[in-house]
Amino acid sequence: MKNRTPTLRQLQILQALAKYKKISLVADKLFISQPSVSIQLRKLSEVFDIALYHVSGKSVELTEAGMAVLEGSNEIFTTLDHLSTQLSNLKGVKSGKLKLCVVSTAKYFLPLLLGSFCKKYPLIDVELSIGNRAEVLASLKENKDDFYVLNHCPTDKNISAEPFLDNPLVVVAPENHELIRQPSISLARLTHYPFLMRELGSGTRLSIDKFCQKHNITLKEKMTIESCEAIKHAVVADLGLAILSKHTLDYILKSGLVILNVEGFPIESSCYLVQNKLRKQSILAQLFYDFMQKEGKSVLRQFTEHR
Repeated sequence: MKNRTPTLRQLQILQALAKYKKISLVADKLFISQPSVSIQLRKLSEVFDIALYHVSGKSVELTEAGMAVLEGSNEIFTTLDHLSTQLSNLKGVKSGKLKLCVVSTAKYFLPLLLGSFCKKYPLIDVELSIGNRAEVLASLKENKDDFYVLNHCPTDKNISAEPFLDNPLVVVAPENHELIRQPSISLARLTHYPFLMRELGSGTRLSIDKFCQKHNITLKEKMTIESCEAIKHAVVADLGLAILSKHTLDYILKSGLVILNVEGFPIESSCYLVQNKLRKQSILAQLFYDFMQKEGKSVLRQFTEHR
């Protein structure tokens, strides 16, 4: 490697390139010109004397060397964040940035928790990313964030996962559906109705498939939809029944949906607070962990009781 050091701006541009995969998008997101992006990326490649990315169709992909530099970049910016937090702590001030990445189910209850957490620590900023399970697992692998929220945790010696909230899955129907008049519904009867399902690989879908396998039933999958919100709208439009996390219904005032009393339901599962063990835990991360374990459930319970 040449006797030069990359700038933080160059590393920031590489991070954006890994995320957006287009130079034009990087320029838009960072508010700089496309030629400037290209120049800085070229200079960064010259620093390490190796190609860091290549064009693949309409997108840009990082090379193996680029991924190595990206990993180092993430560690550098994480260290700087921790330094800022440590200095603030020495001043007696709890401030800094907490980075969270969560699956879509968590967006229904996490803002309530963050509202209470940020009132307790008003100088802490939160960077919240919401994605599907595959996107969250990719961020977990790259060690980008302080915590992740998942419904199903992968088996990996490099991660720690602790349950912090029950995540019951229920069968929902539109308010005018014939089944809402039934005090109890058998699994056999349920199989006669069309279902709107989450995509393969999602945490909800993993729980449903495991449940169906355990009870030896097959649901009639009419449509696959990659969004809980879209599924709820489709159920309200009477396109089919669905199995969703009860949290997608608990924290909204009106959904147009009814929970059915079905044999074997709710499907019991949990939400997990997940960390990459390779990431050095910051003071802010410890504060958030303690808050979630000691106060999280009571915050949500108070909200549902006073709706």
